[in-house]
Amino acid sequence: MLPPPCIRPEATTNAANIIWKPETGCIEFGDLTLPALLPSKTQDPYLHQALTNKTKYCRVLWRVVSGSRRWFVQLMQEGIAPAKHEQACGEIVGLDIGPSTVAVVGDNSASLVKFCDTVVQPWKETRRLQRAMDRSKRATNPLCFNANGTWKKGQKFTPSKRYTAIRTEYAEVERKLAAERKRAHGELANQILGLGNVVQSETLSYIAFQKNYGKSVKVRAPGMFVEQLRRKAESAGGQLIDLHTWSLKMSQYDHTTGVFTKKPLSQRWHVLGDGSGVVQRDVYSAFLARCVMSNTHHPSHIETMWAAQKPVLLQTGWLRSEPAKIEPSGKITVATPLEQVVCDRGFAAGHGLDAVVARREPGDPSGFALRTPCL
Repeated sequence: MLPPPCIRPEATTNAANIIWKPETGCIEFGDLTLPALLPSKTQDPYLHQALTNKTKYCRVLWRVVSGSRRWFVQLMQEGIAPAKHEQACGEIVGLDIGPSTVAVVGDNSASLVKFCDTVVQPWKETRRLQRAMDRSKRATNPLCFNANGTWKKGQKFTPSKRYTAIRTEYAEVERKLAAERKRAHGELANQILGLGNVVQSETLSYIAFQKNYGKSVKVRAPGMFVEQLRRKAESAGGQLIDLHTWSLKMSQYDHTTGVFTKKPLSQRWHVLGDGSGVVQRDVYSAFLARCVMSNTHHPSHIETMWAAQKPVLLQTGWLRSEPAKIEPSGKITVATPLEQVVCDRGFAAGHGLDAVVARREPGDPSGFALRTPCL
């Protein structure tokens, strides 16, 4: 792994030191002139639109890619960044974030999407590289270990060439994952803001997530996603409202009866207290989050919102009007209709059951085929 450079040049204005010349597309640094590798206007119209603003100053950064240090220049532009996606201003969106799924409920949409489905951690390859690094470290630095194989406190090891090569390969794997994770976070955040720029979600305990779902949190980074969504919402003139988890208890509340009932995590469907049907647990929590006002449940307001949201939930398959069967073990079984519910993509961005999926127990998450939503 390459050591960090001593300095990271940064100018204070675009008139001295590091100068960006928009007419030539070059960076001038003293007597050094470097042409920028820019995509064409048709390839990246967003970039060329951002470059039309005045440049305040430039900053030079470095990144390690495939074991080699690559240098980049950042241009600090005046004004607000151009909007790449359409945003619904003033609309309220309910959000329920889980370890591996995200439920989103908007005005005319209800979705349950897989969280960062494009980020796939190669656990087998990661473990292989970690074991190879450990073997190399022990073979070349035997004096750093005790007889029982534990590390001697205060010892410093000298990495071999093989260890350095494996560490570079491992760092490249994690770099690609981090880049894809950041891209997936931005894509999902833009889709959510397309439904509304006021997002309401329960306050999450990321420490509890790490303790209970360590691998999933490592791959998907829900805390990083929430912060990016908060920044994007504020930039769009909205906000991300953190709801009080312990007083609202979204996963336990039933708006038809006003009663809080604890449910095991394995129970993914909520039976409405008035017997009108069953609704998917995460989607229902996102709906309740959307209806919260001043960190309080208002039954009359929820009932009004429910009447408007019910047709969307029925069409997307997250609300079933047929009765549920409660087994002696407490597991809830929802009868799946013979004809699969197929979501109209042009309607509301919700997820229904995939038409090619065989009949399965709806309480089992493997029975659903999560598709990329048309948020």
